[in-house]
Amino acid sequence: MPRSLFRFGLIVAVAVLVVLETQTAQALPRYSAQYGQSCVLCHTNPTGGGMRSEYATQFLIPEEMAARGYEEGEMENMNPRISPNITLGVDLRSLIYQREGGYGSSFAMQGDLYLNLELGTMYSAYVEQGLNGSGEIFGMARADILDSYLKAGRFVPDYGWRFADHQMFNRRYLADGNGSESPAGLYGEGFEVGISPGEFSATAALLGGSQSNGDNYSGKVLYQSSLGNVNLGFGASVLRRQLGSSSRRAAGGIWYMAWGPLTWLGEVDETKQDGKRGNMVTQEMAFQVSKGYDLRVSYNFQDPDRALKNGSRQRYGAGFSAMPRPYFGFSLMANYWDLEPGPAITDEDRFEGELMIHFFY
Repeated sequence: MPRSLFRFGLIVAVAVLVVLETQTAQALPRYSAQYGQSCVLCHTNPTGGGMRSEYATQFLIPEEMAARGYEEGEMENMNPRISPNITLGVDLRSLIYQREGGYGSSFAMQGDLYLNLELGTMYSAYVEQGLNGSGEIFGMARADILDSYLKAGRFVPDYGWRFADHQMFNRRYLADGNGSESPAGLYGEGFEVGISPGEFSATAALLGGSQSNGDNYSGKVLYQSSLGNVNLGFGASVLRRQLGSSSRRAAGGIWYMAWGPLTWLGEVDETKQDGKRGNMVTQEMAFQVSKGYDLRVSYNFQDPDRALKNGSRQRYGAGFSAMPRPYFGFSLMANYWDLEPGPAITDEDRFEGELMIHFFY
């Protein structure tokens, strides 16, 4: 492990201890870690991401996450339910970035339209249409036993933390060690089952993509609990993909800690692509300054082949995110890429700025 990685971990640990000593608990938790709840609290998909639940759209986001809720009379016109059994949602993200040296660009980061059809009380059909044909499409059946579900179709396997920022290394380099600007390579087709008895949750998926069942699969376990006013969670996940002659596998651990305005999420992965074993670290810390406004720091590390000194990547990020209204948000980040050159890494050290604009419903 590089000394810079150890130093960063030490700094983060000290910062956590300082905050624990100086901050009082607040009744405004954010996201799954802050609530100590599963992703289904906010999303139709039990594993998170995609369409938000009606509870999140109508109450959680306007009342507890956004700086300002709906204006008087707006709520009646902002109902995602377009019929008794059909709900609608949307995510539109655009990214503008500028690199050191003058290079910059802008592009549509996400453009998803969601439709969820409730088929009775325990069954549903979910359709997500994204840019370039991406998106999850699956049917789902729920059962009261162990709070379980069965999902069949096309979906993102349940692995690690599903950050909305596609540039986080566990999104950018998980499916391809060389990196991908889109998370489309993470999608798989098959079956997924999940259970959530109490503080424990687990998922397992059998995925297609080869001529033999068992070549492609994913699994994840997560334990969530509270220690006084601190929400804690830790777990592990595994993913294997055999696509043609290319073999890819990842396995790692995840954790979170939430105390009042502070949230810390981390993930450590071991990757294996075509025989090359690598390491990857993804961390994010957010501090709520006031309702709807948060400071954010991140750290990412990747060594695509730890057996050889052929290069590694580190990225340090700092900035803030804002949600002024229940349907609009933005974030501004400054990132520094610290690259160790080698045969696998040809880029150079650089600074870059990112502005992400998000419309959602």
